[in-house]
Amino acid sequence: MLRLKNLANKYQKRTCRPLYANTQATPYSATLYNTPGSTAGFRTSAGKLQIPSGAFTTPEGTLPAGVVMVRNKGTEQVTVATGAAGEKPFGLLANFVGGDLDEGFSGDSLQNSVGVWRGPDSVFEVLSPAFGTISISQDNTSGTVYLYAAADGRLTTTQTNTTTASTEGAGIAAISGGAVSQQVVGSLPVARLVEYVAGSRIVVDLVV
Repeated sequence: MLRLKNLANKYQKRTCRPLYANTQATPYSATLYNTPGSTAGFRTSAGKLQIPSGAFTTPEGTLPAGVVMVRNKGTEQVTVATGAAGEKPFGLLANFVGGDLDEGFSGDSLQNSVGVWRGPDSVFEVLSPAFGTISISQDNTSGTVYLYAAADGRLTTTQTNTTTASTEGAGIAAISGGAVSQQVVGSLPVARLVEYVAGSRIVVDLVV
């Protein structure tokens, strides 16, 4: 339930809404990454709520439901994806965090429990502005279009690729005197695009 701080937002819809998820998806119970003082964390050194550096926020200053989350290895903590090559997406944020649409993560409660939607073949509707650049035409019929995490955590059609020297190739080059082979590492897909309705909403099929 939204806990509005401003009545001007009383008609605000949840920006990530399950369409086919009763048996396909799970709102995974996680906690916000809360290492005090970390720019990737949700808590300042004083324990107050902060939005991770670079993450998208709505005009109300809220991290919206529908942004891509990643899991902190070896823990049940999650933070906002950065779209880095090789980063493993965990799912879509189920809550509004911070700002005027905050669901109990700021103020006196200091709640850290959050939901992350995940489940291959589950279908969700994501409303603007919780998704980023979708570089296809509205009537696209060219086949499967994958969505990735952008640098601000929102879904986008743009994949991040990084070219690095192959370790195996470097060893061979050292022996043969040839050139070092290159290895391209790309960001991993989060979902497939099912429908794109101008700039207002997208329908996605999760692959995580």
